[in-house]
Amino acid sequence: MDTEGSEPAVDGVDRPRPGGTFLFTMPWDIGAIGGVSQVVKALMEQLAESGPFRPVLAVNDWDHVRPRTVTEDGLERVFLRVRSPRQAHALTAVGVLRYLLALPGHLRTVRAFARREEVRVVNAHFPGLDLLTWFAARWFGGPRFAIVVSLHGLEVRSTFGRRGLERRLWSWMLRRADHVVACSDGLRDEVLSEYGLPRERVTTIHNGIELERVAAARAAAGPSDARTRPYLCSVGTYEPKKAHDVLLHAFQRVAEATDDLDLVMVGRRGETSAATAALIGELGLGERVEMIEDLPHGETLALMGGATAFVLASRVESFAIVLLEAGALGTPVVATDICGVGELIEDGLHGALVPSENPEALAAKIMELHGAPDRLRSLGHRLRDHVASEFRWSTAATRYLNLVGTARPR
Repeated sequence: MDTEGSEPAVDGVDRPRPGGTFLFTMPWDIGAIGGVSQVVKALMEQLAESGPFRPVLAVNDWDHVRPRTVTEDGLERVFLRVRSPRQAHALTAVGVLRYLLALPGHLRTVRAFARREEVRVVNAHFPGLDLLTWFAARWFGGPRFAIVVSLHGLEVRSTFGRRGLERRLWSWMLRRADHVVACSDGLRDEVLSEYGLPRERVTTIHNGIELERVAAARAAAGPSDARTRPYLCSVGTYEPKKAHDVLLHAFQRVAEATDDLDLVMVGRRGETSAATAALIGELGLGERVEMIEDLPHGETLALMGGATAFVLASRVESFAIVLLEAGALGTPVVATDICGVGELIEDGLHGALVPSENPEALAAKIMELHGAPDRLRSLGHRLRDHVASEFRWSTAATRYLNLVGTARPR
């Protein structure tokens, strides 16, 4: 591995693997908060524990013309510049021309990296048009690795309804990849319909959870705090699709009907942070609602585990890992019945589902279950059992391995 400018490894890794390297790619490092980071990290850990491949994450980093390698917690990450025809958030004729002019020299670096590392699979998570460079690398003198495109929602939905070159490039990539993976049947159906793909082109592999690791992360964080009042918990980045406005309007009705239940909202700072804080004040909920930003994951799990119920009011999801975490903690769930949610939760059996964009229905369901604590606990227990038996990362990793076992690079 070319490690010019690299930092020393923190932990050693057992580099030789008979199957070569399973290269995950992502636009950011796995330390970043978010579901995609959790997915990639969990799959890397599963492949590191067993299997023929050596898992490595390639982070697309414009600052590193030559690869820089870092190993932490046994997971190897390579920071590597991978060019895209999309420049400065726009796809223009000038950007495409610059990309094509720079491509021959850039491919030498990417091809050399792929050969040195014996890359057999490139698995792109939250892909962009930089994936075109990996296609070019395997065609023009590079090793014959398989390309697997893993879709999480936003990256592909942002292309829906568009026309022009970007749309054509996305269609081309989805059709030329050896496998396309969606994290839910709902997202799979959206992609098939939008791009007119044959059904066999897209496979669903649900996200997973490891109960033992969730419990350990929660325990390491210590007690959630000294809360003495029952509370609902909601976790999600402060952005429009998480519908914190709907949740707050629903909780206003709850607060008017009962005085013994609070709401704690946890999320990464985002574009609706200020608006959410303002709405709490406008609705007069300052004494009953706590808004927390950028809380460490372990502390977030501790709050979720101590909640009376977990509430997801989202407008859009694909397959929310946070619901798996609530299930692993045995916390009952009330959620909107949107893409992916019904694939985890059967209404009335594993949790409660309500229509999206309907604060009245959400408030009514919360109050109904708040008045039936035995039923609420039962929902939490059944969800935990369901998650433990059906949604494990080991199962997801095995399905990926089965996919690439049948892949024949195009």
